[in-house]
Amino acid sequence: MRLLPVSRAVGLQLARDIPAPDPSQMPLLRSGARLTERYARALVDAGVPAVWVDDQLSEGVEPVELLPPHVRQEVAQKVSAALGDARTALADRQPLPPEALDALSAVVDRIVASVAAHSGTAVVLSDLAAADAYTHQHCIDVCALGVLLGRELFARAGWQDDRGRYHVDGIDRRLHRLGLGLLLHDIGKLAIPLAILNKPGALTSEETAIVRRHPEDGALMLDGDAWSPVIRAIVREHHERWNGTGYPQGLAGRSIHQLARLAAVADVYDAVTSQRPYQPARPAHVGYDIIVQGAGTQFDPEVAAVFRRLVHRFPVGSEITLADGSRGVVAAVDADDPERPTVRLPSGERRVDLTAERAA
Repeated sequence: MRLLPVSRAVGLQLARDIPAPDPSQMPLLRSGARLTERYARALVDAGVPAVWVDDQLSEGVEPVELLPPHVRQEVAQKVSAALGDARTALADRQPLPPEALDALSAVVDRIVASVAAHSGTAVVLSDLAAADAYTHQHCIDVCALGVLLGRELFARAGWQDDRGRYHVDGIDRRLHRLGLGLLLHDIGKLAIPLAILNKPGALTSEETAIVRRHPEDGALMLDGDAWSPVIRAIVREHHERWNGTGYPQGLAGRSIHQLARLAAVADVYDAVTSQRPYQPARPAHVGYDIIVQGAGTQFDPEVAAVFRRLVHRFPVGSEITLADGSRGVVAAVDADDPERPTVRLPSGERRVDLTAERAA
């Protein structure tokens, strides 16, 4: 299978369901359906930028995923249910009821287990939901990618406490708290009016100020003994930047909580590569380059280095255009030589040196 823009997938068979904005609803289109012009227009109107298709060129190509479709659907439904009853209170910036913790903890356990079952280098492939579903799907994808990065980082160096000391004990508990913080990192956005949150154009200065309150609003929503200070730190600090240019506090370097520094990388990568009401999804390699090039300025260089080891610049199943204009699909990536993936072209498969392609 391969990922194609909706406009170029007409006439092809869908390889994956197209989920509805509400996880409890039936998919917009089922796997196996042939994409007609009418269906394509409806998907574009719903904000779906691209679809997975099966065709001769991509036969046998299987993308690498941290969350298989059935796991993604399961956790999306549970997150929606856990936050649904509290939505009115959260919109008024009231604390999230402690009973939601059990349901969300089960979701994190499921995500951690799915990530742990994955072997080898990976890339999170964003679910191609309608743009209206961005917030739920974004939090799930950020959780999966952040847990992947956290597992690797903790295995190599341990986790860092508030005094800057590193520990190798209690990693599973730390990973669970990381997962909860990632899943809830944007909970403060529930207090933002939808007219602002889903605005397709540029925000006014007043609207920007409202949006920038969401990290602190989110931390307030997790007030109480049930919620760990670690989780609140992730929520409050995930928009801080390594060089001090972030918000809301302008923290820099290691004064930013270690897990918030992890969250920043996962959040930006998924935000860039996901369809949003005000911005189309950009290719995986664009998100990858933003993280790698931002190491030491925007992002913790240690976290960015872990990201670079675990995430492919051109993931399996993605389309690539070579210097001569020919289009192919990435069929395999060598973890030891990721800049030379195997690309399947109409003329056959071959290893492609992407460094040389960029130079050309």
